[in-house]
Amino acid sequence: MNVEILAQLEALVEQEVEDVATDLGEMEIRTLKLVLSLGSGLLQRLVNRQPNGYKGSSLPCECGGSMKFVQHRVRAIHTLLGWIEIKRAYYHCPDCGAGLCPYDQSSGLGSQQLSPALAKACCLLAVDDSFEQVSRKLEELFGQRVCDDAVQQLVHQVGAVALEQQDQELQRFLADKQIPAAEAHPKRLYISPDGTGVHESDGWHEAKLGCIWWQDEGFELQKRYVGRFDDSQTFGWHLWLEACRCGLREADEVIYLGDGAGWIRSEHRGHFGRATFIIDWYHASEHVWDCGKVLFGEGTEATHRWVSKRLALLWEGWTRKLLDDLTEQSKRHRGRKREHIDSLYHYISVNEQRMRYDVFRAAGYQIGSGAVEAGCKHVVGKRLKQSGMIWSRAGSSATLALRISWLNKRWEQLWSQKPLAA
Repeated sequence: MNVEILAQLEALVEQEVEDVATDLGEMEIRTLKLVLSLGSGLLQRLVNRQPNGYKGSSLPCECGGSMKFVQHRVRAIHTLLGWIEIKRAYYHCPDCGAGLCPYDQSSGLGSQQLSPALAKACCLLAVDDSFEQVSRKLEELFGQRVCDDAVQQLVHQVGAVALEQQDQELQRFLADKQIPAAEAHPKRLYISPDGTGVHESDGWHEAKLGCIWWQDEGFELQKRYVGRFDDSQTFGWHLWLEACRCGLREADEVIYLGDGAGWIRSEHRGHFGRATFIIDWYHASEHVWDCGKVLFGEGTEATHRWVSKRLALLWEGWTRKLLDDLTEQSKRHRGRKREHIDSLYHYISVNEQRMRYDVFRAAGYQIGSGAVEAGCKHVVGKRLKQSGMIWSRAGSSATLALRISWLNKRWEQLWSQKPLAA
């Protein structure tokens, strides 16, 4: 910055901070307040030097008539620097009565009084925090007060735009079958779907989450997420599209990790048939433990011995021996205990080829879906399952879409499309 301008600013600010010269923190805060005040005035002058949507004396109207320029109308806008007033060209159609300020669309302004930069800051905080906390932190960080209701409305609006973009991408693919270009070329790509409950106004509903991860050329772990409140078929398409962007078709190996639920098996068949399907070790272990607890009780030595023996067989890939053992075990028990043994037998027999843990470990594959389990907590739980939260479907979907836009490093892409004016 020009030294002369800095000297003038120094002279202007010096008297304001003279009494706190030994307190750097307070000096910093006061200086910031003065700079913000100067900045808002400067921003207003700079903005209003522009034509701000003036495009001549008339514009074509959608009704077929002509919109006439009326005047420049003032609109108050809340920015990161404070409040400013912008004079925008206003047009009116005498035939249909429609009015238009072209500047509002071209500059990315929405229906609220927030500037794009302040709205972006609100949304960035809201991907982690409640709307109330966002309001408090904005005031602490920038000195700008935005009520939590305004933050909520904003997040729902921008998140809905992100969600709509996902839907439109799927519709375009279904129409023209144009596969998204790969943004990565991994040697080994992991795909893991799961579900987690979210409390909505009419009860608990499942949010489906997919985690896709790989090591890049620098051996750094890369992750992408897909999260939606969809039926499994629709979710499967979105997961497949994201996997294509992550290099599904280019990868040397694709590993599909899941808990064996029906919808997870179905989406494997529908979209990821060439992928090696592995039943997550921890879920498989959990089934064995659940059976053992029914047979011998919670926390008993007998349970521990029984489970350890069966898990050893499973770990080494001896599923045939384990199934034969369960057949013998079933003969020794009745009622509820037999039902649980038979249920475990069915679970293992159905997924036998997906439980070749000796083969998978020898190939160097991960056999645990810890990434998606952690994702359910990190992506969904951290934001949507905080204490006391009850969502509308529109709110939960939009907030989740916004959070994933940030986590997937598509934040600037979302905002470059001016979502406030969408």
